[in-house]
Amino acid sequence: MSKYEPLPQFLASVGGRSHRMSFGEIERILGFKLPKSAYQHEAWWSNNATGHSHARAWLKFGWRTVAIDLKGRKVTFELARPEASPEPPAKQDPWGCMAGTITIMPGVDLMAPPGDKWDAEEGRLLNE
Repeated sequence: MSKYEPLPQFLASVGGRSHRMSFGEIERILGFKLPKSAYQHEAWWSNNATGHSHARAWLKFGWRTVAIDLKGRKVTFELARPEASPEPPAKQDPWGCMAGTITIMPGVDLMAPPGDKWDAEEGRLLNE
């Protein structure tokens, strides 16, 4: 269990689709002080689960941040989907963006040897 998991559990217990909280309220629920970066950078409150255990905790239960007020030290959480799933989102294929960018000419056999002679016993090319 993440140390930030009491926050989305609390949000689920209050009901409703959104809830505005002060940073102090969040700290009382969690039982520890938020890091300095939470007070200084809106990015800390982003809904990016990659590398951010705090965001993973609220996203896992279907919540997301929608309004961050660093000066007023408040944040609004909104229920992102009607039924929260305890399963984390599936990882995206990092190479999917490359699909269709490479074309292999007809007749090219990628499995064919390059024409060099290989000496398997010595582990070297014969033309070396």
